[in-house]
Amino acid sequence: MTGSSIIDAHTHVTAAAGSGVPRSSRFPSAPTFTAPVEQLLEAMDATGVAQAVLIQPSLYGFDHSQLLRCLEAQPDRFVGIALADPVDPRFVDRLRELVQRAPIRGFRLAPLIAPDLSWFDAAAEPLYKAAASLELSANLLIPPAVLPVVDRWVAAHPDLTIVIDHLARPDLDPQRPGTVSDDLLRLARFDNVHIKLSALPEMSTRAYPHEDVWPWVRTVLAEFGARRLMWGSDFPYTTDVNGYAQARTVLDACELGSADRIQILSGTAAAIYRLPALTEGSKP
Repeated sequence: MTGSSIIDAHTHVTAAAGSGVPRSSRFPSAPTFTAPVEQLLEAMDATGVAQAVLIQPSLYGFDHSQLLRCLEAQPDRFVGIALADPVDPRFVDRLRELVQRAPIRGFRLAPLIAPDLSWFDAAAEPLYKAAASLELSANLLIPPAVLPVVDRWVAAHPDLTIVIDHLARPDLDPQRPGTVSDDLLRLARFDNVHIKLSALPEMSTRAYPHEDVWPWVRTVLAEFGARRLMWGSDFPYTTDVNGYAQARTVLDACELGSADRIQILSGTAAAIYRLPALTEGSKP
């Protein structure tokens, strides 16, 4: 893989419609969608995206069987992020099994989907210790209100590589200018914290090229630096190939320097998620 190969650091895929893969009852508020991996590959190939990170859909809960099938079928193009179960002591062993079976590069905590689970409690410490020993990243789906808790948690876990999804979902109230949370920016003092510039079109209140999110990108770039930022589409919420392309090209309007753009579109994700080099003849 060349230094300019594009990596999508945030995608979700599901089984095809009618496949019989059951929805989990653990997360009743999880969004429902159908997005076969073939649809993602089509969008990637059409837009020059070489590799992607597959995030376990919360609609499947802790059943990672569909994620594993996708990773095993396309090991040169995908790595995966598991959904953590912070209250099940058996999940540590399950996580080790997942890592041995497929290129799992991290686990996800999802207070935005299930705020009542004890994601950051002491009972989950064995999970975090095991993840650090396995060199797995901790990926956080959180709203801004949880950031003060996350700040304390990050301070207690300097050995973990931490990634904040979707800029911690900035305030989208159309009645006032959207801003990135000051609590998010304060996390820049921790060298092990990284930010995904992901789901930008979804969070925007304006049509493409989504001018209202440009200040977010510039602000987090100034605070964290490109080395700790990565781009993600949040597929399948990009709707079609054109929307998938726009999820990336919105960064072009942010007037990024060439080196920063390459780092955000490939370098950071490649390092954090240890993506394999594309073999000769692989797409694209």
